[in-house]
Amino acid sequence: MNNKLSINTFEVFTQEQVVKINKEIKKNILRTQQSSDGAQNVSKIGKFSIVRCGPLMELIHPWLYLCQESNKKLFGYDIEWDFHLDTLSYNVYDKDGEYGWHVDATDKNKIVRDTKLTCLLNLSEKQYEGGEFHVISHEGEQKFSSGMGIVFTSLLAHKVTPVTKGERITLTYWASGTAWR
Repeated sequence: MNNKLSINTFEVFTQEQVVKINKEIKKNILRTQQSSDGAQNVSKIGKFSIVRCGPLMELIHPWLYLCQESNKKLFGYDIEWDFHLDTLSYNVYDKDGEYGWHVDATDKNKIVRDTKLTCLLNLSEKQYEGGEFHVISHEGEQKFSSGMGIVFTSLLAHKVTPVTKGERITLTYWASGTAWR
């Protein structure tokens, strides 16, 4: 309990479910993000979209439940799980797509809530090469294949290496709560 440097990975969806989730996400994209949105002064190459969480709840509930369980068992953060209000980031990395070292910090305009956990879901429909996921406090690549979820403290620096072949697709939920004290 309360190992803030932990990374929790878990298998959650079959390939058939991954395809179904992607199809539904594409129907619910709110807006496209610019590469300049998010972490500053870092290489961010890909297609990034914002998606409402609510319409996807029936499909992605098992993943979000496991994210909540990870918090309960490993982190113990005070998090407000407002899925009906929250949005997700849908990230598609084609060849040469990458996201350099960064942390998922809180938007400086949000005074009362801080981002505490980063929850990722790999929704890649086909095998890809490159696009490895690394966290600074852990040696080597983190296993993160299609249908898997991963949860870690948002303040841990992490990156996605360049995709060399295929397409890497992920969904991100940033779990936030009352400001750090």
